Amino acid sequence: MFRQATQRLLTGAFLATSALAQVDAGEGFRVAGSLDIAQFCGRFPGVYSFLDGSTIVFDGQRIQRRTADGTVLRDYGVLPGFVFPTFFEVDDAGAMAYFGESSTGQIRSLDLATGEIRDLVQLTFNYDFAFDVVPGLGYVVASAFGSATNSVFRVDLVTGDTVQVADLGGFSGPVEVDSMGNLYAAVLPDAFPFPPGGTAFVRFEAADVTSGAILTDEADGTVYSGGFNSLSSADYDPATNSFIVMETSTGTGSDSIVWKLDPAGNRESVIATAPGYIAGCQFVDVGTGSFFSAYQGPGTGVRISFRQCNQISDWRVWNVTPGRPIAGFAGPDAGMSGTAVVDVFGGPPNGLATLWVARAGQQLPGESFFDLGGTYPVALNALPDSYARRLVPQPLDSSGRASFTYTQDSVLEGELLFQWLIFDANMNLVGSSAPVRN
Repeated sequence: MFRQATQRLLTGAFLATSALAQVDAGEGFRVAGSLDIAQFCGRFPGVYSFLDGSTIVFDGQRIQRRTADGTVLRDYGVLPGFVFPTFFEVDDAGAMAYFGESSTGQIRSLDLATGEIRDLVQLTFNYDFAFDVVPGLGYVVASAFGSATNSVFRVDLVTGDTVQVADLGGFSGPVEVDSMGNLYAAVLPDAFPFPPGGTAFVRFEAADVTSGAILTDEADGTVYSGGFNSLSSADYDPATNSFIVMETSTGTGSDSIVWKLDPAGNRESVIATAPGYIAGCQFVDVGTGSFFSAYQGPGTGVRISFRQCNQISDWRVWNVTPGRPIAGFAGPDAGMSGTAVVDVFGGPPNGLATLWVARAGQQLPGESFFDLGGTYPVALNALPDSYARRLVPQPLDSSGRASFTYTQDSVLEGELLFQWLIFDANMNLVGSSAPVRN
């Protein structure tokens, strides 16, 4: 009998990806569905995705919350005239939204419970927004003083009072804040097209941001990660203290690359690639304990907005999650004798894997995460001490697959729980497979 462990999709899973798929997941990640927003081609909407799969779409005039299949859950109303959306962000409590547009520079708040829309502040050619760690404050990046004058402003989200904190020069790009209140902003060139490698993601210490001085990238910031051709969007993952950034105009065959940076700002892995311009980076975490990294279990993901409206009238928000390796069992049922094979596939090419075996009765009701010395804790379906048999690591082939063959004894074996621990080619522990039973 053949059994194969199944992978859980992110809660509120997006609809199945169509045959027009153009976003390709990087090694150790996978595309887990998409939302079709092709009806908004030409309107460049701001989109925010909730954990239940619903979205709020600000199409430049109307604001609506929709289910994954497009059914309208709530209509928040219509603005007096069409404007070009820039950002749409929702606070962690899911209570308040803040959105901007570049036609008049108006930034507004939206109470998601009452539906009240309120003008907050005007910042000409605003581009991106990030919540501060201090409740009630946020940061907006805008070209408020003319073309190629990239500035960062701290905004009181209640009063609308605004203070400039940085003058970066060049065109506007993404802005983010980490869990310690440090500010990160893309510093782009002031000439277009951008020269290759001329864009940096710059870090400003929290104490400097709140000092009252107007900071500049040359004198007051530190290049956290550099050498990008351009950056369109970014988001912060507090669990791993790292960033996801979207590089565009790469000239590498894929026009856009989504990178996961490590906590030091180094490029850790490619999350996804696309043949055109992508933006709208949104990190999501459903709270299962999973960490966002290659070969980890699902439960976290990155939402990517990619449009092809000029070619095939297709626009989608893609959901990319870690690609957890899969375990399979082929052989006799528990309590029966015969040759059995436990395999794993979807691991790092030319990496390694070790098979851990526990009694099925020791399986936990759900997965738990344990620090076993890898980059991040890994998911196990039994307590570590319950895995009484731990086989010697064996190589994965170039497709990331390995197998173990044994003779099952009807008396001695019983019902077993199999799980593989996964290592990269340098013997770094990077994840675990989904479990499987005999």
